[in-house]
Amino acid sequence: MAAVENTGKSNKGSTGTKGKGIAPAPQKRQKATAKAELPDHLEDAEPALPELHVVIRTYLESIWNIFQTTQVVLPHLATWQRNEIEKTRRKIEAFVDEDPHEGLEIIFDNARDFVEFSAAMAKQHRLLEDNSVPLLARSLFMQGFCVFDAFIGRLLKQIYLKNFELLKGISREITLVDLLEFSDIESASRAMLEKEIDSFRRDSYIEQFSQLEKKFGLPLRKFDEWPLFVEFSQRRNLLAHNDGVVNEQYISVCTRESCKIDPTIRPGHQLGVSPADLAGMLRVMSKVGFMLCHTLWMKVFPAEAADVHESINALLYQALEDKRWRTASDFGEFSLTAPMKKDLSELDYRVRLINTAIAKKFSDKDDAARDILASVDWTASYRDFKLALLVLQEDYDQAIDLMREIGRSGEMLDQAAYHAWPLFEKFRQREDFYSTYQEIYGEPYSEEASERAGGKIAATVRQPSKRRPANKAPRARPPKGDGGN
Repeated sequence: MAAVENTGKSNKGSTGTKGKGIAPAPQKRQKATAKAELPDHLEDAEPALPELHVVIRTYLESIWNIFQTTQVVLPHLATWQRNEIEKTRRKIEAFVDEDPHEGLEIIFDNARDFVEFSAAMAKQHRLLEDNSVPLLARSLFMQGFCVFDAFIGRLLKQIYLKNFELLKGISREITLVDLLEFSDIESASRAMLEKEIDSFRRDSYIEQFSQLEKKFGLPLRKFDEWPLFVEFSQRRNLLAHNDGVVNEQYISVCTRESCKIDPTIRPGHQLGVSPADLAGMLRVMSKVGFMLCHTLWMKVFPAEAADVHESINALLYQALEDKRWRTASDFGEFSLTAPMKKDLSELDYRVRLINTAIAKKFSDKDDAARDILASVDWTASYRDFKLALLVLQEDYDQAIDLMREIGRSGEMLDQAAYHAWPLFEKFRQREDFYSTYQEIYGEPYSEEASERAGGKIAATVRQPSKRRPANKAPRARPPKGDGGN
């Protein structure tokens, strides 16, 4: 179900099962094939997680941090600016009853009043001309692309290091003098790889994707947000190199790539970054990184399909837990495409359907959520799935009855799920939910218990778990005991 741990492994030969973890987690590997090239504190924290999962998760966390900054710092800065303007206005009004204007004559009783008035006028002028908010928005916009550049470098580095055939395919000249500086072939290979990646990142994003398509034999630009991605990247270039002033290249590239830009924009027009632009860019960058990493991972390392599925499950759940509904919707849609369903069990597929339906519903796309749920027959499914359907359909009376029938623990559900599942976001607002919960578990629902449950679930996302034998069905109950949006 939404946020149920399912790892893409076959559950063949199993009938009923109970689970162990609500949130999916990439699982511990006996031996890492290549160590993730990340900051020391990240490597030390989780050395056993799949390298490519660490790369994409670190990237998405950085994007999320930028978004949080836009939600916290920008409003505070704008409020501070308004308050300061109001304070200086009151100081000015103490000396004059009307708006100061050229030609207005003011008589001051003493030099001190004159100094205070002049200082207030000068401060108000500075505040009215202050561009701190738009400058910070521009900086955060550009930082999103800095994070993406670092991500794509780490992504390619891990792919090359894990695939020797790709590493051998690098063709670069090196002098004998330079070669003799290396202690061994591996050091020389890594240096060549670094130069290859640096050269790759100097190209435009359009050219980068074109090169990746040719190298890996995949269509990587056929998604709805591609024109948006191109426009944002072109605008980033203008902001970085031309103070946002439009040039012919911006218009030419955007027109060629079918970007929707204001038809009145001409060379010389200055572009800025609105809050909507910033939020849209961060959402698009999240989706692009998520799709690119998992697409290349599945293509280059097909034997690691189970790890790909675990990574998708964990990141989709994290987006739901953080209430990033539109981002979760993007992740869910992509996870249901044919390449991402390779070697996916039927149970895991249904989990993804539920997850994606949750994201759609909370993104105010009820019709899309209903279409997803209607795409399969749920008749013979676990009661836990049926409860999810009733909750998503807002048939709460029947959901209450099914809660009682499931009791203290279902095939996948248990007590912690009612506290932490994003699925129950609206259901938890009803009085009959609380009374039924207390009837089942013999204790009242409490926020403290919710925090403990959320900690358990968050911990399962961040901690590697042991590999399950292939003949065992996936389990989905959260671990006992306390754990660490």
